Amino acid sequence: MVAPVRGTHRLLPYVLVCSTLAVVGVLYEESLVVPSLLLASVAVLMRHYASLAAAALSRLSVEARVEAATEGSDVRVGFELRNPTRVPVILGEYSLSYSPLLRLRGPSKAGLLVVPPSGAVEITFTFGGRVGRYRVGPLRVVARDPLGLFRSVEVEVCGPLEVRVLPTVEPVSVRRLWVPTRRSGLVGTRHPGTGTVLYDVREYGPGDELRSVVWRLLASRGLLAVKEMERETYQHVVFVVDSTRDMWVGPPGRTPAEHFSRIAASVSYYLCARGYSVSALVFSEREVFSSGRPSWGREGFRRVIGALSNLEYVEDSGRGVDFGRVLSGLLSLLPRERAVVFLLTRPAGLREELAARLSEVLGSRGHVLFLVTPLLPSYEVADAPPWVRSLYRLKLYGVLKEDLESVGRLGRRGVRVVAVDPTYAPQRLVRIVEELL
Repeated sequence: MVAPVRGTHRLLPYVLVCSTLAVVGVLYEESLVVPSLLLASVAVLMRHYASLAAAALSRLSVEARVEAATEGSDVRVGFELRNPTRVPVILGEYSLSYSPLLRLRGPSKAGLLVVPPSGAVEITFTFGGRVGRYRVGPLRVVARDPLGLFRSVEVEVCGPLEVRVLPTVEPVSVRRLWVPTRRSGLVGTRHPGTGTVLYDVREYGPGDELRSVVWRLLASRGLLAVKEMERETYQHVVFVVDSTRDMWVGPPGRTPAEHFSRIAASVSYYLCARGYSVSALVFSEREVFSSGRPSWGREGFRRVIGALSNLEYVEDSGRGVDFGRVLSGLLSLLPRERAVVFLLTRPAGLREELAARLSEVLGSRGHVLFLVTPLLPSYEVADAPPWVRSLYRLKLYGVLKEDLESVGRLGRRGVRVVAVDPTYAPQRLVRIVEELL
């Protein structure tokens, strides 16, 4: 379908000049008639060219590509516009829509382009990477004539694209947590029992197997003793991450949602290497995403960060969270054995009731719930005027006060709460998991 063409704000002055020259030429000076006719002919030609260029826009073929990795690295979205006709688009205006959380580094979201006949032109947009799922597009183009007298309506040459950015594993946090990996996929409990790691050597007792006897000790000292191994077990860990609108308030890269993703990714990396089974569930006002049943090793970690890449900022603030879907989604992925569930959210508002409800339901099924909320530090906004910095600190103080009041109420209702600086959250969570073995 050919895009319709309409006149711009320049057309009316142009027509007035042509008409004036024609009237003056007819009444007073005949030599002005020819220039007026030439100017009118030029306008007709521009109108005809704008129609041809609009037709060429309607037939453009577009190939889009997305290059996205982890947060902190650049996200590149490229569009190759190929013109199959012999009409060049000499003056095209493009405009790109994208999520308000993305920061465009170049080029401008609106500009000019030239598409040669039977040729192609490429535009590559670069964004700063933030963890989550974002919308880039649609890309729209308008055709104009060289004089700017006529323009086509906007033609959507490419629809919205989905960009997913994975969370980063914080190296400092992992180094603090790291211990040698168990190939068996089992986790040491630091208690005696059946396992593959030596726990202690003790005196022989009734019921001990002969294969456990330390014969060297018997031969050298005449002491009958046996080896006692460290008991090993499985532990399931589930991360429930809140990605609702309130979780995206703050400086870029330092919002609660982004802190949650880094905490869950770092702890999952460590736990998967240690042999734990992990899974994750992410919810927003629009959808609930799950990594599936708990799994371990590389596959478990891959599934968790894949689920965390579905963090999204829903622009429609009128929507609410369907907590029933969140609860049913969580229960569908929990195993029969006991699991440790970490709910990463701010507890204020309706989430306080969600945490209390989850704690009650999971406790009745033998699982353990911990609500994890970050105590966000105050970041210096160096480029902002003093009144903006003061307003930011006041707002942050109000948020912390509200969260701590909710934490106190949840504690009185029997909900386990971990309120800690995001820097130290991974150590706290790992300590909780190991103490529950």
